[in-house]
Parts: sequence; structure tokens; C-alpha cells
Amino acid sequence: MPAKQGQITFTSFGCLLFSYLSGFSTLFLIEAKFLNQDVWMAYSIGMALSFGILWLLHRTQIRLPNLTMLEVFDHALGKLFSRVVLCFYLVYLLEIQGDASQALTSFYRSVVLPNTPTNSILLMLALTTTYAVSVGFHAIVRSVLLALPFFLLGIAFILLMISQDVHTNPFLPPFRHSAALIGYGGLLSFFLPFGKSIVFCFLFDRIGSGRKKMASIFAALFLAGLYLCAATYLTFGSLGMRLTSHSLFPFFSAIQLVKLGEYLERIEIMIIGIWTLFTVFEIIVLQYIFVQLFTHVFRIQRPKWFVLPIGLLFFAISERSFREVYDQDYYNSHIAPFSTLIPTVVIPLLLFVVGSIRLKRLSGA
Repeated sequence: MPAKQGQITFTSFGCLLFSYLSGFSTLFLIEAKFLNQDVWMAYSIGMALSFGILWLLHRTQIRLPNLTMLEVFDHALGKLFSRVVLCFYLVYLLEIQGDASQALTSFYRSVVLPNTPTNSILLMLALTTTYAVSVGFHAIVRSVLLALPFFLLGIAFILLMISQDVHTNPFLPPFRHSAALIGYGGLLSFFLPFGKSIVFCFLFDRIGSGRKKMASIFAALFLAGLYLCAATYLTFGSLGMRLTSHSLFPFFSAIQLVKLGEYLERIEIMIIGIWTLFTVFEIIVLQYIFVQLFTHVFRIQRPKWFVLPIGLLFFAISERSFREVYDQDYYNSHIAPFSTLIPTVVIPLLLFVVGSIRLKRLSGA
């Protein structure tokens, strides 16, 4: 079915969500360092929770099919309380974009550009994402669709090359950790990367309604989880559990072991380029959604006037966040999984319950 004017297809939406989730999901592998061979259970929990929350948000919106998700918030919670609630999402978006920007910067300073000032990389990133947001949503989607085949081919090739060094199943024997630790790993997985998909509810009006919407979301979550699971499996198999646990960028360390013949040894350079592109896509989507929420909360009539100031705000937040990479690692593993539960779990549940009650009262009246 062709997309309506101003909308994108379900396939395009799923590709956008997959690229958004696959940005820097394999950079730190935090859950893998906690759970080792049982990490696939954490990934399954994270995917299931994310799909469940998005399904609740989808069910909430289809009861008011002619409204955007932002208008659904206003209708269900009241305009004043809705503004307060949406401010939590503004803070959440600033939080995860700062995390992604600093992750990209710390990686480049550790591996590629050790003498480049952090501020220079962050400023260049902020200007790039700001320009991308200014050209519009459809241009962002077309760029993702253009780059996605190269990402898939590159990742498939590198995973195939790493698999040649794997001779045993690193996920065996399973169930070596307690249920509490597996649950905590699931919470980590929900925070990063799968729970980030919750903000895609604000793009629901960009596609049609129906079962295909949830099918595209499920496919994107499943494929992103499959990619993350495969990367973790091969990292364990090539580096071993102990080296993976002590490596700052374990998947990249596994990629560095790949050699093609005598001359083509730095194959990781190609992967760095592809991975960088998709991390930038993630930040672009976050900044685009932030602009939509910011202009709605403060009733701004000309959103384009605020694209550059918001880009500079993103730069300022990123520049002040996580001065050391180990601070970021501690934050991602001990603080953020709990601090982000309000926008990713509490508010969607509140919206679903309050929205259901209000609609029943209106139908009863």
C-alpha cells in the first residue's frame, strides 16, 4: 500500500528504527560483561519490554486515530500536565544524545584521532546533525535507506570473517547466572539499546495505522537484537570471556583481528566508517524528535527557527557530559537503567491507563 501524502512506508519506518537501534549498540557490550554466555537472555528481555511498551502506545493512539501522539498526550492527560510529562522526554532525549555523542567522540579519540580536541569532534557532529534535521524528515529517511545496504553488507562480511576464528559455542553452558542478575542484564539491555525505541511513538503519525505498523517495529527490534547477539557471540568466540570483560571496545577489538591476505589488514577502517554513519543517524533522529517535542511543549509556530539553537544545546550538553569514558561506562551500567524508567515505562503505562479511563467516561456519557 502506498504511503499517504507526508507519510513514509512501513518498510521505511522499520529500516529507520533498525538503523537507529544499531548505531553504537555493539560499542561497549555492557550486558555481555555482566552475564557472559547468558547475555542472550538479557537481549530477549530488552526486546520484549520495548515491543510491549510500543504496543501499549500504539493501542493508545489507535483509539484516537486522527491525532498525533503529542495530541494524544494533550487529550489524555490534559494540556498543562501533558507539558510537564513531555518535559521528561526532552530531558531523556538530551540524556541519550549526550551519551551517543560522547561514545562516538571517546571512540574516535581512543582509536582514530587521539590528538583531536573533544570539542572539535562534538562541534562538527552537532553541526552535521543540525543540518540534517533542517532538511526535513523525508530526507533523513532517504539517507538511511541509501546507506542501509552498505551497512548490512559490511557487517555481514565482517561477521563472516570473525566467525572463522570461532571454534566452540561461547553461549554454552547456559543458565550460569542467577535470575536477579539476568533481570538486571535485561534492564541494561532495555536502557541501551532497545528502550531507546520508545521515542519512536512520536513518529507514529508518519506512517499509517494497522498491523503492519507493529510488524515493522517487531522486525526492526528482532533484527537489531539478532545483530547484537551475533556480534556478542563472535566477540566471545574470538576474544574469550576474560578479554571481552576487560576490553573497553570489545567488538572493535574482535574486528581488529580480521586480516585479508598480506596487504589488506586494516579492514576495521571500513567498519568504523559505517558504524559512525549509523551513530550519526541515531543522533539526527533524536534531535529531530526533540525539535518536535520542544516546539509542541512551548507552542512555537516556526520550528525551523529553533533547529540551530537546539543543535547548539545538544553540543553544550554533550560537551559537559562524561569527561572520562569510565564515567560514561559507570553511568550506563549503574545509573541510567533506573533514571530512564520514567519516560520509557512509567509515563507510557500512565498514558495507557489514564487514556483508557477517560475514553470510557466519554463513551459512557
